[in-house]
Amino acid sequence: MRAPWPGDRSLDDRVGLRLLVLRVLVISLLVTLGARLWALQVLNGEHYRQVAETNRVRDVVTPAPRGLIVDDQGRALVRNRTSLVISVNRSVTDRQKDSGRAVLERLSGVIGVPPADVTRRIQYCSASVKPPCWNGSPYQPVPVAKDVTPTQALAVIEHPDRFPGVSAELQAVREYPYTFLAAHELGYLSPVTQEQLDSDGGRHGYHNNSLVGVAGLEYTYDTALRGSDGVQRLEVDRFGRVVGTASSTAPRSGDNLVLSIDVGVQQAVEQTLRKTLDSLGGRARTASGVVLDVRTGHVIAMASLPSYDPSVFVGGVSEADYQALSDPANGIPLLSRAYQGSGAPGSTFKAVSTITALTNLGASTAGNYDCGPSLQIGSQTFHNFEGSSAGPITLHQALVISCDVIFDKFAYDAWLADGGLRNGRGPYPTANEYFVKMARAMGFGSRTGVDLPGETSGSVVGRDGAKAIWTQLKDSYCRRAQNGYPEVTDPAKAERFRQYAAEACVDGYLYNGGASTQFAIGQGQYLSVSPLQLAVAYAALANGGTVYQPTLAKAVISPDGRVVTPVTPKVAGRVPAAPETLAYIRAALHGVTSETGGTATGVFADWPNDTIPIAGKTGTAEVEGAGDTSWFASFAPANDPQFVVVVTIPDSGTGAEYAAPAVKAIYQSIYGVGHDAALPGGTPPAALPKMTRDGMFAPTALSERFVVPSGMPSAGVSATGDATTRALVVTDVTDVTDVADVSLLTEWRLPGAGSRGEPAAADSGRCPTQISRCPAAVGRGPP
Repeated sequence: MRAPWPGDRSLDDRVGLRLLVLRVLVISLLVTLGARLWALQVLNGEHYRQVAETNRVRDVVTPAPRGLIVDDQGRALVRNRTSLVISVNRSVTDRQKDSGRAVLERLSGVIGVPPADVTRRIQYCSASVKPPCWNGSPYQPVPVAKDVTPTQALAVIEHPDRFPGVSAELQAVREYPYTFLAAHELGYLSPVTQEQLDSDGGRHGYHNNSLVGVAGLEYTYDTALRGSDGVQRLEVDRFGRVVGTASSTAPRSGDNLVLSIDVGVQQAVEQTLRKTLDSLGGRARTASGVVLDVRTGHVIAMASLPSYDPSVFVGGVSEADYQALSDPANGIPLLSRAYQGSGAPGSTFKAVSTITALTNLGASTAGNYDCGPSLQIGSQTFHNFEGSSAGPITLHQALVISCDVIFDKFAYDAWLADGGLRNGRGPYPTANEYFVKMARAMGFGSRTGVDLPGETSGSVVGRDGAKAIWTQLKDSYCRRAQNGYPEVTDPAKAERFRQYAAEACVDGYLYNGGASTQFAIGQGQYLSVSPLQLAVAYAALANGGTVYQPTLAKAVISPDGRVVTPVTPKVAGRVPAAPETLAYIRAALHGVTSETGGTATGVFADWPNDTIPIAGKTGTAEVEGAGDTSWFASFAPANDPQFVVVVTIPDSGTGAEYAAPAVKAIYQSIYGVGHDAALPGGTPPAALPKMTRDGMFAPTALSERFVVPSGMPSAGVSATGDATTRALVVTDVTDVTDVADVSLLTEWRLPGAGSRGEPAAADSGRCPTQISRCPAAVGRGPP
């Protein structure tokens, strides 16, 4: 037997080493595989179970009926209507030999749509496939025709053999019965985007075919209005065929939204603005108006022209329509200038400046101030309108005749007291900036908080703000100073702009005395406000100093009539002024419409001032390169304010020429002067409209509109009628001390009085004292 060679031992060692390495490798693979299996089945087991479930279950969504949006008396501004809809189920047609081509061609003949268009509508949306397309589940029927006739629907229903995979059924479609009315405020719906699905889909219950609010109240209250969609989960096999139902959840209807907007007042505002623009003969394309409840901040009406019909968004807006609605040449109909646009308010701002002068600058209600024809400030000369001069007058008279120079002088002296340009040696004490601070305290320069998206904040620019703006724009100023404005066709104007830029390039950081002076009369570069902001400020002036956050919603109400969320008035701040100061200004603003020389006296010459006194202020804002912007801000009744009405019409003329007559026409509609009243008695409904058993809203009853005043025994009042008849009988006024709310009604009756008109002789002496506003009803019967 041969002795082993040394090489044999080395071979055994190598084989042993290889086996060891192999064992280690196998064990490592087993450990890795085990760890991976543990991770898949234990650590991430729930995730993969959900993925597996998703692969075998498909969701079919039944959209929930969206809630109604109604006005203060229950009239539907947005509702759902029933539509006959023809749909194509691609899970059926795609399995046909020709992928459903023959069925779609037959269907196109029934609905009158080219086959190519039908094919496009049932394509699945993607990065390369744009609307019209389908963004929902492939297992859900795709709507291809809405509002079809019964004949078209029956052609599909009665011939299932010719139209496999095609169905016809009733569906709810969003409807806007008043078309353009309050379009900016109501908003519209749009298919949910992938971004919304990714970020908020789970939280809001969105599905691929969900419609969501993207503008106006439809956006703000989308969660409440949309309800919860019904979901049927279908089990499918590996070929995608439905084999059963895993679960089913019924849809839950959305809640309803009750607004403070009143259809009658809204119609009055929009019709008035339209007539005013028509009278301008095409010189102006835009206008806006706001009506607020002074006592709550609720929006009674808000309008902006041009407007649009929200129904163009139902089913998806076309690219051409959307471009037209966004085109500046058309006035940008999608933009609401009532709360999304801003501009210089002109002399309407003098009410704020008067508060500043009396509160912070030592002015006196009894003092006289020189209303000369002009005021020289450095190299600038500021003139009164048309160079008028009134000599020494009170601040009351200054507001009545709208004297510029007095307010210019107040602002210039305040600017000097703050250090003027502050361009010399410092340090300077902190500037008081009284006009800027008062403007901000009354809501200018910040969003009002109205329950609508996209609100502008306007601008109130102080010293720090002016420097910040200059820092941001300095390079642009200097570039323009060198290169000029070649795009401006008028050489004189182009040179003027270049000189402005050259000055701003060097010292634009300085708070200019001329511009700060113009601030006090609502002009210049340092102040820009929206009509809604101006209405909020005038409401605060009218109600004694409370700055309310305006709201359009009054309550969210469930489909069964239960109040889910009441929207109560929200106080945003207080005007830092004494009550007697505000009362003084209210009296002066009444003089604007009623006293000799008042800038709006001519407009309101035939107004029943003894029964419904109106206070207001005209404003004419100058705009570079365009016509003047006409403003009128007002409240009524002047002695017991209920409403603020503000109208602005850009590129038109003076405030007295266009905006003031428009405001007068709106008050005529509200109170029924010369025709039927939109709000008989001049007070919004006190109670919410009630729902009927069929899920609709009933007209607001008269007894719910009338609130028994303090001091009047309830047994002494009886109210009859509904929202169309309105009659009140007062049977006992013995203990009455303040029954101003009697003017809620257009028909009233006192003991010994006739059914309508002046009280009988026995009562004629005490009616004006004990029932302070009952004459407001004289001569006005039920609408």
